[in-house]
Amino acid sequence: METRRRGGSGVTADINVTPMCDVMLVLLIIFMITVPLLQQGIFVNKPRARNAQEEPLVDDEDATMITITRIGDIYINRQPVGPNQIVERIVERVALKPELPLFIKADVAVLYGIVVDLVSKAREAGVEQIGLMVDRQEDRGR
Repeated sequence: METRRRGGSGVTADINVTPMCDVMLVLLIIFMITVPLLQQGIFVNKPRARNAQEEPLVDDEDATMITITRIGDIYINRQPVGPNQIVERIVERVALKPELPLFIKADVAVLYGIVVDLVSKAREAGVEQIGLMVDRQEDRGR
């Protein structure tokens, strides 16, 4: 009753920041979960090499990239390909830009024979330049 006599209503005009912080934390968690899901591509643990050379053509949008995953799935430019369709799909891709090399990116756990078979099929399809993708190994002792 005394607050009414002085003209105050007992309501404060301060901003309550707690609900805003709760909303921001929820949004942060949502973004942390969804951003990795939006990244496209196929994860492959590539082998390492000390003498790897940079190839600027690998980033060309018309370049053909064949990816072999750890479990043996084969992708041509992020599109899954069956074992019987590999040669015809390589021929289609290389026909677009025959001057560009074909790049093969295989997981380190993939059997060597599978990579050799893929190189052989690429040669059958008429590919002359083939690049094997690796990660550069850093020399720490030198």
